[in-house]
Amino acid sequence: MHRLTRRLSVAAVALAAAVALAPGTAAAANATGTSQAAVSAAYSCDMNLRGGYWYAGWYDGMTAVPRADIVTAAGIEAQCQLRETGYYAGAIDGYFGPQSQAAMKEFQRHINKVHSVGLAVDGWPGPQSWPWLRR
Repeated sequence: MHRLTRRLSVAAVALAAAVALAPGTAAAANATGTSQAAVSAAYSCDMNLRGGYWYAGWYDGMTAVPRADIVTAAGIEAQCQLRETGYYAGAIDGYFGPQSQAAMKEFQRHINKVHSVGLAVDGWPGPQSWPWLRR
């Protein structure tokens, strides 16, 4: 998948989702697969190209592994990168949970298929996956 030529602010997407959910109930949020808390906790992705790699402004490294149980800068960054490449459509909330992990596995499978690099398809960005995720 290619990077989007038009970069939309994740905040605008989250705002649209929040507006869509506002008249509804928690059931409406559950129907979309997004909790109302996740929509309100969404972070923005300010994508910038530096030295041949894309950065969203939350984490500049290539080694941290995000966590599913707490918000991390690496989690926000990885979700931004996955959204930018078209693999993730969930909230940018920094929790690298099942939806984020599934998107990362799909991304890793794609990179392995196209580039034959042998990334571990484990659903976690790490030292081998970050450079590919940032391209």
